[in-house]
Amino acid sequence: MSQIKVRLAETESDRQKIFQLRYDIYVQEMNRKQSYADHSLLRIEEPYDATGHLFLAETEEGEVIGTVRINFRKDGPLECEELYDMEEFRPFYPDKVSMSTKLMVKREYRSSAAASMLCMKIYEHARQNGVLLDFIDTNPHLVRLYNQVGYRLYKKNIDHPDYGNVIPMVFLLDDSEYLKQIHSPFLRLAKRFPAGIELAQLFQSRFPDYKDIRPLFAMDGDEVWSSIVHDMALPPSQILSFLRGFSEEEAKKLLSMLDLIDYEDKAIVFRQNQESQGLFCVLDGSVEVVVTRDDGIRSTISILNQGEIFGELGFVAKTQRNADIIVRDHAKLLVLTPNEFQKLEVQSPNLAIKLLTNLFVILAQRFNEMSRRMLEFRKLYEMGGKSED
Repeated sequence: MSQIKVRLAETESDRQKIFQLRYDIYVQEMNRKQSYADHSLLRIEEPYDATGHLFLAETEEGEVIGTVRINFRKDGPLECEELYDMEEFRPFYPDKVSMSTKLMVKREYRSSAAASMLCMKIYEHARQNGVLLDFIDTNPHLVRLYNQVGYRLYKKNIDHPDYGNVIPMVFLLDDSEYLKQIHSPFLRLAKRFPAGIELAQLFQSRFPDYKDIRPLFAMDGDEVWSSIVHDMALPPSQILSFLRGFSEEEAKKLLSMLDLIDYEDKAIVFRQNQESQGLFCVLDGSVEVVVTRDDGIRSTISILNQGEIFGELGFVAKTQRNADIIVRDHAKLLVLTPNEFQKLEVQSPNLAIKLLTNLFVILAQRFNEMSRRMLEFRKLYEMGGKSED
């Protein structure tokens, strides 16, 4: 693969290439609603680009394959900033706050270092400009990536006007001690700048529900096992359907590759027709599966409870989501991302096959149940027709 470099967009030509890449990925690939999409010119340029610092990742041949934008609050208001409770971070807000958005990489380069290189450039640029807090929002399949860098959960999910239910995260850029604890790849870069403790102390005092949350990747297998199974009455392999037939050691290995995300009542995990990005399992609470027909009528077709999975069809077949998933009660969901599954295929191919076998069994069971319901409905319909004669 061609060597990649990341740099600040310096010319109008650079900016236009970025705007076109956004359209290619957000609209044409991901079918996302975009308020500022120009469908005639096939580009997305936003008002926040005027004060933003735009970076691009490009190949040796000059092809733009990735981009990200960072805006500094001292230059003006940030995108939907009222949703992020930024004022809770005073006195660091507003002058030492930034927001990073529009991070994206072309599909064929998503297994490359492009995304991490863009994130590192953003970190470096922020620190050089005196910024100590960077905010983002993201979808479940990217939480692990941002956790590994240093971003942390700090509040409930938010309803973004363009992206729906998303997960807000914050990076305490000078908290080198935390970066050391999670073995962040940014620690070496962070050592080039002064470390601090005031921001970390503020976080602990103002966000007590989140100060001790550790991402699963930062725990060893036994810790992950204890964290997930301590409230279960039965062994995980009997409750979590995707672990059927797994030994305890196999289950520990797989669980250590998952993310654990909390969702409040009525939160939308993903929407019908969105691109599939991960396999989900209900660890606690419940979700409902809602389908919207062509005539606009919405129907709840299933309720999923502890141990049941969803998103398996898209995960296996890489198809678009075929339903909305809406949280009924406060729910904890385990998430396996495509990137982590690829690692599993390389590190433990037999375990990956075992997981896929379970997923195919679940798919077959659901297909059989659907066929049974359709036959019952058809019989009822035919009986109703005969009674009218």
